[in-house]
Amino acid sequence: MNRTQAFLDKPFDADEWQKFYYRNQQHYIRQRLTAIKLLNEGHSRTQVSEQVGCSYDTLTRWMDKYLDGGLQGLVQPIRHQKPSRLSPEEQQQLKEMVLTQRPTDYGIDRNMWTGAILAVVIEQRFEVQLKDSRIYELLSELGLSYQRAHRDYANADLNAQKEWVAAVKKTAITTIG
Repeated sequence: MNRTQAFLDKPFDADEWQKFYYRNQQHYIRQRLTAIKLLNEGHSRTQVSEQVGCSYDTLTRWMDKYLDGGLQGLVQPIRHQKPSRLSPEEQQQLKEMVLTQRPTDYGIDRNMWTGAILAVVIEQRFEVQLKDSRIYELLSELGLSYQRAHRDYANADLNAQKEWVAAVKKTAITTIG
């Protein structure tokens, strides 16, 4: 049986996919998950590879991961066998930078660190080029966590939100008045 037929024959659970998508916030994992969903919706590999920004060969590898291990196999983190291109001292400087500084300190008009922004600053400061996915791994290795903005209103506490808005309004009135 060819890969495409095997893929089409494999059952796809949209609810399970949604859980994996919200649980795994790394860009590269969400890219894989999105690709598999689009393929299951009937898009061609060429269309999907263009839409998610990967090569046809990469998409084929993701399909193989999905066929072998399902969504769980697809979300396994990338493991690098090469030693880090940043020395331990540079890694500690990076950690300190992320914890105590902002992108604006490096002439970047943003207030929050992202993988792409860190890639630019790392290249400027350490003359090392790293992909976003490697930057996220490096942050994890340094004991730092990160969050991606996403809509997750199902867990929202409406009363807590109303209390927060009221407190902000009260603070604003007190500060202005």
